[in-house]
Amino acid sequence: MGRRPRGIRTWTAVAMAAVIALSGGTASAATPVPVTAGPLVCQGPVIRCVQDARRTLEGIRDRLGCDHRAPFPAIYIHLERSLETAVAHGEPFDEPSWLAGSLNTGFVNLYLDAYEADRAGRPVPAAWHAAFAAARTADVNAGQDVLLGANAHIQRDMPYVLAALGLTRPGGGTRKPDYDRFQAVLDRAYGPAVQDVADRYDLLVALADDRWNPIAGLTGRELFRSWRAQAWEHARQLVDAPDQAARDRVARGIETNAARWARLLSAVRLPGYRTVRDDYCRMHTGRGLAPTRP
Repeated sequence: MGRRPRGIRTWTAVAMAAVIALSGGTASAATPVPVTAGPLVCQGPVIRCVQDARRTLEGIRDRLGCDHRAPFPAIYIHLERSLETAVAHGEPFDEPSWLAGSLNTGFVNLYLDAYEADRAGRPVPAAWHAAFAAARTADVNAGQDVLLGANAHIQRDMPYVLAALGLTRPGGGTRKPDYDRFQAVLDRAYGPAVQDVADRYDLLVALADDRWNPIAGLTGRELFRSWRAQAWEHARQLVDAPDQAARDRVARGIETNAARWARLLSAVRLPGYRTVRDDYCRMHTGRGLAPTRP
């Protein structure tokens, strides 16, 4: 995996995905425009692709310091580490070049696109806007920051990546079994990721899910499983849509669903908790807050 040469767009399929405009925080259909594909290109051994993604995320986490956007890339790093281990140990995927290569790279790139667009002050999809806005201004806990980022990335970004790459293998047969097998990689990353966020950013996250998770009755792990299932279904609807109008309707549903979840996830606030988190992070990491839009 290397840096993309300027002017080259290898992710042509993603570049054709519909972009959804923001209008007062409401998702609405927009004219399709080219979508940048982030700085990562998967070339060479798959494990190097995963390692490059991990290092890129580590750079973002470290630059952000105690900024409330940092918990999401922090957990993402643990996912990449878990995937790296799975690839190194020969996890029995049918198509590792797709799962750990093309899909993982494309998925990370959509997060990088949203992060860089927000950093530059450009519009981002509604679910990402809610996640970044909460991180900047809201009295939410670090677990909520993680869930807001995961919601935007899984429920909003994932269907487009899946649909762009295709849900069936070149020789025929669904890619769903590999997609489902990847859940084991996520499950192995979950515990260490939560503990890392607790150690670095917010002690509250070390407590039971029902103490920091605003969605009563569902753990963070269960939410991720549910969102991934929904993402595959939305991708299937995109692929099966008979024409552009039908694809636009599916895209509006994707954007609206993720935006509604974002509103729900950010609704619970604890006045003054930002200061508590900031003090805790500085004490446990020795890092301060990153500048606005670092």
